[in-house]
Amino acid sequence: MTGDRLRTDRRQHGSGRRADLGSTLARGLVAGAAGVAAMTLAEKVEQSLTGRPNSYVPAHTLRRILGLPPRPDRERVGMNWAMHWGQGIALGPLRMLMAERGMRGSVASFLFLNLRLLNDQVLENATGAGAPPWTWPRDEQRIDLLHKAIYAFVTGYVADGMAQNPDRTRHRGRGDDREAAGEGILRRTALSKGRTAADQGARSSPRKTRAEANRAYGVRVDVPGRAGVPVLVIARDELDAELLAAEAAGPDAHAEVFRELDRDEIREHGLDLRDRDSVRSLATLRL
Repeated sequence: MTGDRLRTDRRQHGSGRRADLGSTLARGLVAGAAGVAAMTLAEKVEQSLTGRPNSYVPAHTLRRILGLPPRPDRERVGMNWAMHWGQGIALGPLRMLMAERGMRGSVASFLFLNLRLLNDQVLENATGAGAPPWTWPRDEQRIDLLHKAIYAFVTGYVADGMAQNPDRTRHRGRGDDREAAGEGILRRTALSKGRTAADQGARSSPRKTRAEANRAYGVRVDVPGRAGVPVLVIARDELDAELLAAEAAGPDAHAEVFRELDRDEIREHGLDLRDRDSVRSLATLRL
């Protein structure tokens, strides 16, 4: 029964991760679309002031990628818009992924700007539709950089606002419940200090039954600036162990069970399976 439950939890955990990835992709596409919309509006305003004609380099690039025969630019308007919008929208999930991995703000948007410029130049020059930017007139360089910066920073602004760290979301409900009971995350240390009276009351239940229901897991925790920190967790299953470890490590932590400890290891580390929710840091734990 325990094995079936663990397999079920793993499937549910995997489904949750796939849902998180799908959500990241969808929100990234929205952020990318917002960036393209802002860039397009800025281009139209700039063209009305400078008299610059429309560029059909996007259409020429897409035509060569698809291997289509040449046609007059006036017949490629739809293809031009498709490439113009498609490129920007498609890159949005990358900026959203950056935001959800902690890369946010103007620095992240500046890096994203460089990625967008690199993407444009690789496609345009690889297909022969464009020329290296250092061969352009300086006013065209400035205009292109301005519009791509608007795209990158608007996309970044929207992505940062919509970003939601998967682990933070998944653990928020658990943390709020504990804080409402007077036990915030700050009282939960790596050595499981600060247990409340509610925990002590729960221990009054039959100790043997509780010990049999718990397991000891080795969990790998990734936190900003440090990856692969091993901890020991007493929990009822793998999913609960990951939730507890990530909650104890902080809101930006990611935790993953790498194995279950056997009886000899439990005795070696002095663990008590009756201490459910116990989280211990142990740098010497074998990964």
